[in-house]
Amino acid sequence: MDTYPLLDRKWVPVVTLTNNHELVSLCESLLNAASYRRIDAGHPLKTSALYRLHLALLHRALVGPMDADQGAEWYLAGRFPDGVAQYLDRYADRFHLFGTQPFMQVAGLDPAAVGENFRSHWTRLSTEEGSPNTTALFNVEARPGGNRSDALTPAQAALHLLTHQTFALGGLIKRFTTSARAAPVATAGLFLAEGANLHQTLCLNLVPYLAAMQEQDLPPWEDEPLTVEHIRARYDPERPRVAAGYASRYAWPSRSVLLLPEETPQGVVVRSIGFGAGIPLEGAGEGSGTGTDPMVSLRPSRDPKNDQPFPYKLRRERLLWRDMNALLPDPAAQVSEYRKGGVKVKAGTPPKTVSHARDVMRAAAERLGRTGEPKPAPSQNAPNDGWEEEGTPDARAPHPVIPVVVFGQLTDQGKAFAMRQETYTLPEAFIQNPETFRDHVQAALTDAGTVGEGLRRSVHLLAHGLLKKDGDRDPHKDDVGKLAAQIPAEPTYWAGLDTPFRTYLLALDVDTKAALTEWHTALRRAALKGWRTAEQAAGMNAVGLRAVQVAQGPLLKALGTLKNGDTP
Repeated sequence: MDTYPLLDRKWVPVVTLTNNHELVSLCESLLNAASYRRIDAGHPLKTSALYRLHLALLHRALVGPMDADQGAEWYLAGRFPDGVAQYLDRYADRFHLFGTQPFMQVAGLDPAAVGENFRSHWTRLSTEEGSPNTTALFNVEARPGGNRSDALTPAQAALHLLTHQTFALGGLIKRFTTSARAAPVATAGLFLAEGANLHQTLCLNLVPYLAAMQEQDLPPWEDEPLTVEHIRARYDPERPRVAAGYASRYAWPSRSVLLLPEETPQGVVVRSIGFGAGIPLEGAGEGSGTGTDPMVSLRPSRDPKNDQPFPYKLRRERLLWRDMNALLPDPAAQVSEYRKGGVKVKAGTPPKTVSHARDVMRAAAERLGRTGEPKPAPSQNAPNDGWEEEGTPDARAPHPVIPVVVFGQLTDQGKAFAMRQETYTLPEAFIQNPETFRDHVQAALTDAGTVGEGLRRSVHLLAHGLLKKDGDRDPHKDDVGKLAAQIPAEPTYWAGLDTPFRTYLLALDVDTKAALTEWHTALRRAALKGWRTAEQAAGMNAVGLRAVQVAQGPLLKALGTLKNGDTP
């Protein structure tokens, strides 16, 4: 039977430099990375899992980088040293999807040998296609007791396997143990800096590989093959294992899986799998100290009794831009909003990938002799002078920028209900002076929070006025809250600021004062648009008009704090 060697078969989805979508082998995506624009599986979790696999392989193959300067050397070379090809040759026998030592699997987990209770349909590996950790909105037939019997190609099976090892949620499993832990970063937002091509992207995200972790940091393909006996011993009693470094974190075997290949006239397919709990991880999934997962941003605790930071998670009700300081280099620049409004600053830690990307871009500029060069200004008379208003994600460009992507799934009580991928471009101002850039961003977010809080207070006053009418008794606060929640003023306000904030970031490279003026204009426009929804909800009768007149005070006061313009 075909063992499907992942180093040679085409299963990694990429976008070429001409924007075509192709499948390439793992060898091609690593050794010829500059020939492709990016990895893109059309699925946030699959794409990020593939990036983590590539980074783990490169850390181990290159035993580096030592620092940003070495990263810049690889970045400018356009290819990785020969050690990558040699490493892949050395461990080639561990990259077969099927066989005696299957990639990222437990070879002996055949239900025919260990018990049929270990057998599952392949959809167990897929969040949106029937895993028990999905909501009822997803494929009912594939849930336990369903009757799906379709199969995967080996390429599809490899992607599902890798993704599930990275994003498996915790819960009841009753295979090796009663309840399995979640994958280390299953619910965290994962940050990736992007370059002009895949090679640059990988160089930007290869953070310094600490000497202290290199010897013990063994990913599954370097470690002894996992066996059923080994897994059983881990849970009798449970003995979690420490992640020794970045590579083992990027490729943690969070579940015991064995893909069960079937030969058909159309070729080898995977319909069923052996499935059970994997290796339990010691400590927090995101790690701590120097061992913190490089793609994770640690945020300040919201619990005043607990100072331990927690990994940034994507949230249903807000996009990343409202937490943009989570990306910035100064850990003292983390902005959190009080539940009842207002803004405060607490300590946190940005993702190492983003901080390191900035360092690599700076080091590359120094190698090119461009440090200290005056920044070219946009010119209306010379449209081809190399300046592009949106910038170019390349250290060689006249106007370099760093796009940052965040991947993740949104969960609630152990169930996934959505997945998301967002991209924001950090301007050249971030590369040149991250502290000043941080101050500009913090000021912009503070202004947005101030206006948002003013709008929130006005909506609650409006709800209070509508419920009170002409009565002497004040309405119950719960009734006020319920009515206020039905008025879409705040969602309208925040939704109207996503595009203006992106524009504001890029405008910081041109004129910071003008950028702030335009941002304040956007805040006024979005706030008044949100308030109009409240006015419409109040109605045009006497009670509604009177309630609107009284309630608009907090909003007008908040708008009055903005500079560079008159409040309508």
